[in-house]
Amino acid sequence: MIHKLTLLFCLIVISAGSLLASPADTTYKVLNDTATLNTRIRAYSKNLKTIECSFVQMKYMSVLTQPSKSNGYFCFKNPGMVRWEYDDPFKYLVIISNNRIYMKDDNKTKSYDMTSSKAFVVLTSNLGKLLQGSVFDNKSDFTCSYYENDASYKLVLIPKVKALKSFFSSINLFFDKKLFSVSRIVMNEIKGDKTIIDFTDRKINEGVADSKFTKPN
Repeated sequence: MIHKLTLLFCLIVISAGSLLASPADTTYKVLNDTATLNTRIRAYSKNLKTIECSFVQMKYMSVLTQPSKSNGYFCFKNPGMVRWEYDDPFKYLVIISNNRIYMKDDNKTKSYDMTSSKAFVVLTSNLGKLLQGSVFDNKSDFTCSYYENDASYKLVLIPKVKALKSFFSSINLFFDKKLFSVSRIVMNEIKGDKTIIDFTDRKINEGVADSKFTKPN
């Protein structure tokens, strides 16, 4: 379940805008002008049609001495279709379309009804809010704190609803200041594990075929 929630949350947060390399790891200070930032998020979200990009994922687990690294491909098409594909070091495919999630591992494909899970319902609800530019105005699901340095903004989301609190302690989003784009996601899990995802080679609103979101063979 945590793997599926991680993938779906990635869909939600990176739909805020275009994707770039990760920001520098420097000291952040509290952001006072949050209204301007939220206005920019709404502007990018309003015109979003499609996203394609590559990603690098680092998974830090207490049972491993070194993080687990994987690479892959992501694409999104409005409204709410996503393809999340791991290419290296293993093959794994996730497709979200029409309220269903398909997962293909080797030659086995599993299908789930997203409306059957309260956590999925909460996350998909926030996807719609993000695309409308209002997710950070939602005080019932998350507490949001805003920070900045010279290069980027950092938003720290603390889940408030049980369906999310049982999995994530916090989710950090990093926005590049120059082109204003989500560049990195850091997901901190309740048990102490952490997932960091960086995005590169993005293509925004260049068109994605519907065939990428059909049930895998």
